[in-house]
Amino acid sequence: MEKLKLAKELFTRPLTLDELYQLDQLERQAKGKEKLYIASLWDAAYALVEPAVLHQAREAGLL
Repeated sequence: MEKLKLAKELFTRPLTLDELYQLDQLERQAKGKEKLYIASLWDAAYALVEPAVLHQAREAGLL
């Protein structure tokens, strides 16, 4: 569950577009339950991210 650990570490600082890209990549690389756990972190990301970053993420196709 190394990818899950890395994904959780992204939340220790303010989320930027780069962190959202990293979360996306970790989710794509993960398999099985780890992938599901990482996917569930997106709800927290949406709640924590600044509105401007959320807008950038939408335009980048991350949402």
